[in-house]
This record gives sequence, structure tokens and C-alpha cells, in this order.
Amino acid sequence: MMSVEQELREALAQFIGTAGRRQPEQIAEALNKVLRLEQQLGADAPPMLRHYLERRSYQKALDFLNAGRPETGTPRCGQ
Repeated sequence: MMSVEQELREALAQFIGTAGRRQPEQIAEALNKVLRLEQQLGADAPPMLRHYLERRSYQKALDFLNAGRPETGTPRCGQ
């Protein structure tokens, strides 16, 4: 069974791929899946991942998940 983060990684990759091909129905479907999985993240999800998702920085969120290293720092945008 895949973890929510693994499913989220796949959903983000799918969303980014469909957005590049400009397929409105597939984009909406992929985005809805990303948003649903975001809601399922546990309280222990890395703060940076939550930050990227809340700001809809989906490429950064995917890069974060692909990096495979935990990041526990607090987001410091604008500082």
C-alpha cells in the first residue's frame, strides 16, 4: 500500500504533465486528486511540503518529495 506522500508525488507529476499538454479535463482531475491528498496529509507532514502545497507551488512540492530527505525547517518566505 502506498503512503499519502507517495500518492501525492504521483498526483503532482500527473498534474504537472497534464498542465504542460493543456488538457483541461485531465488537469482538473489531477488537481482535484492533489487537493484531496493534501487534505489527507498527517499532522507529521514536513512543514516545507505543507508550505509548498498551500502556496500551490506544485513543482517545488514535487521536487521536495523527490529529494527524499526530511526537511523540518519552518518556511521563511519573504525574509
